[in-house]
Amino acid sequence: MKPGKRIIVICLFLLLVSIAGNNNWSSGTATILPKGRWEMGLFQPLRVGQTERIEWSIHPILSFQIPNISVKIAHPRFNGWEFATRHSLIYPTPLLRRLRLKGFGISTLAEMDVGGIISNDPTISQIPHMVSLKNEALLTKKIGVKTLLTGKGGISFAIKNGKLDSRTTIDLPIVFPRLGVYYNGYAVNLGADLLQQLTKKLQFLSDVDMILLPGADEVFTFEHKGLFIWNKHSDFRILVGYKLVYGEYPFGTQWHLLPLFDLEWGISK
Repeated sequence: MKPGKRIIVICLFLLLVSIAGNNNWSSGTATILPKGRWEMGLFQPLRVGQTERIEWSIHPILSFQIPNISVKIAHPRFNGWEFATRHSLIYPTPLLRRLRLKGFGISTLAEMDVGGIISNDPTISQIPHMVSLKNEALLTKKIGVKTLLTGKGGISFAIKNGKLDSRTTIDLPIVFPRLGVYYNGYAVNLGADLLQQLTKKLQFLSDVDMILLPGADEVFTFEHKGLFIWNKHSDFRILVGYKLVYGEYPFGTQWHLLPLFDLEWGISK
């Protein structure tokens, strides 16, 4: 693979995980897309409302390197809260193996004390086939006229057909804790989102998320996102903001502040 293509693969991978958790019109809430509606962003998955209770999502381009699929299912309301569960299946092996190819290591990152991409040390065995299954519960409630509150919690499990060497970790913000489930066997996530209507077309989303790897040496990651959302109309919007990350890594703890940007489209039948 040529260097330019390698860089593209790495960027797509980082974009996938760094934008993870951004809200489309309803992706971060317990609300299900109406039947027949499609939504997608530059860095967001394609989401489709199959019925009034079932919504599917997939990253169509990234699925060639990271096969993935997710389904969100609505359940009866719970004490006045909308209630849904989301179940995701991810197979990261193809891309992780590509990132181990000769020439993928980035020494400048190592010099910055944040690790390389994946070590190509010949003593490290091949990355095994592995999948993760993430199950989440989401509760959403409208507070007053202009505020929407969502609470979420979930647990992820990983299955591997061989040993995954700890030297293959990608010690980068956002990426490291999300791949942690494959080394630890399971992970727990907790979070809350607050969406506020500022004007007729402008919204502000604020959230906090925690990812826990019980029993691991690097247990805790905290993430906070602030996002301004400008809705031009019901089928197009622009998102601009930031993501603040505090995480535990093999080299120690560190803070990171990352920019966020996305364009999103929706189509209804």
